[in-house]
Amino acid sequence: MTPFNHQKELQKIIQRYVAGTATAEEILFVEKYYQYLDKNANVLDGQNADELKEMAEANFMAIKSKIDLPQRKKIVPLYKYISAAAVLLLMSGIAFVFLNKSKPVIKSEIAVNKKLDVLPGTDKAILTLADGSKVVLDEHTSTDISDKDGLKISRTEDGQLVYTILDQGDLKTKSTVSYNTIQTPKGGQYQVILPDGTKVWLNAASSLKYPEVFTGNERRVELTGEAYFEVAKNKAKPFHVKNHNQDVEVLGTHFNINSYMDDNTIKTTLLEGSVRVSNGKSVRILKPGEQSVADGNGIIRLAAEVDTDDETAWKNGLFQFNNANLKSILSQLERWYDINIDYSSVPDKKYNGMVPRKAKLSEVLKMLEKTGNIRFEIVEGRNLKVLPEK
Repeated sequence: MTPFNHQKELQKIIQRYVAGTATAEEILFVEKYYQYLDKNANVLDGQNADELKEMAEANFMAIKSKIDLPQRKKIVPLYKYISAAAVLLLMSGIAFVFLNKSKPVIKSEIAVNKKLDVLPGTDKAILTLADGSKVVLDEHTSTDISDKDGLKISRTEDGQLVYTILDQGDLKTKSTVSYNTIQTPKGGQYQVILPDGTKVWLNAASSLKYPEVFTGNERRVELTGEAYFEVAKNKAKPFHVKNHNQDVEVLGTHFNINSYMDDNTIKTTLLEGSVRVSNGKSVRILKPGEQSVADGNGIIRLAAEVDTDDETAWKNGLFQFNNANLKSILSQLERWYDINIDYSSVPDKKYNGMVPRKAKLSEVLKMLEKTGNIRFEIVEGRNLKVLPEK
């Protein structure tokens, strides 16, 4: 059976489309592709997965080859007007995911439990200040959090915590270094702009400890969980991220660290610049597009293949699965939707797909049900069961 060679290209186009960075040509292509799938759903309904993959590949190239349209001055993306199910279809990038049109191969347990559906996570976190006081960061928090000793801490409306140095003189008179910690719960995410201008995106169930002001000849922070960093360049002050027993040293670069330890590994993925990853036993220098994987024995190796889009999709508002095993997918869902999962019946299967993190839990589970012989059930108390295969 011919492999779906163009799925990755389609996913990248759709990713730019949803992020608002697609070109006019790409926006027109996505709209035409969706319209084709929508128009021909009755024809595609009932086909098996392999046949639909082949049809998707053929139609993808047929539509793309015909697009030669002029730029439009103002384009309103189609996804603003179509249903959630249709958006999920677009994001999946696979023609055989028809949530609201195809006849299910198996009975959907999710549809039976709609009243128990779970909403996605939001921008929320808890900030612990140097004096031990805690500030809940959400849409109800005041935008002005602290303004003293030459340092202002504020919250923006779009989920950012911002540190602004107002008076270097006042800061230099402080005799000790004061630390703050920002922690996201399950079902939460947040962004931080540190005093040096470094930007940090925190994923769910993560925390970052950092000084209110970087002093001395280096900048050091401590991470648990997952975060994406855009480090402000300063050759005189290298930036260090400590997570577990690993140290990542940079001068100015973009990278992602996943240290959830679900599979007892720490993954560091470099997108731009250069980083040095070490833990006392191993050292690796990464180049853009490379990923280091540190295991429980302290050995750091380079991943054979890595797709940086997959590793950073969460930061761009997406779940993106490319040959991902089900357990790792469910771990992501558990953190983002703040649910409890019984892993005792999880089969050893791999999945492909792309879903917006703004989707309800049932929409993500429907995609998994439709792309594989598997069933789920949402039960009371935010619990998710993986049901035995039939």
